[in-house]
Amino acid sequence: MVTRRSVRRALALGSALVTSSALLVMSAQQPAAAATITVRGTIDCLNNNYYGDTRDWYAYEARGIASPSGTSMSLNSMTAIPATHAWQFELTLPSSDTSVGVSALCSSGHQYGDYGWSGGWTSIPAGTTVVTAAWGCSTAPVSPGPWVTTCALQSVTYS
Repeated sequence: MVTRRSVRRALALGSALVTSSALLVMSAQQPAAAATITVRGTIDCLNNNYYGDTRDWYAYEARGIASPSGTSMSLNSMTAIPATHAWQFELTLPSSDTSVGVSALCSSGHQYGDYGWSGGWTSIPAGTTVVTAAWGCSTAPVSPGPWVTTCALQSVTYS
């Protein structure tokens, strides 16, 4: 014969198991890690001449690129900022990327052309979801040869 005490114990045990299971399920659901990193950047040609030949006012080639995925954005997808003569871009990267950089050509108006380019890179710390960065690019002649644009990171914040 089942006594009232046994029924109460069974009900109490069942209630405890249901509550424990619900708490376990709720605590197991952790917020997902960010699946992407957003890079908001600008690329500015620093040593151009704002008089005469307007081809020097903006980079005539520019690219933002991430590593190791190789995700990139070309000049065609960037927005011009007339006040500063810079290009602005937003690039969405997989969270596995560890660095981002740019490259540009800034001297289409120079007599000898611009045949080389190199990018400034910044590491992306783990857990970062937004990188806001500004790159400055300068053009100089290389003897004996063409003009070369070199880009360097001017400022960066991570969040």
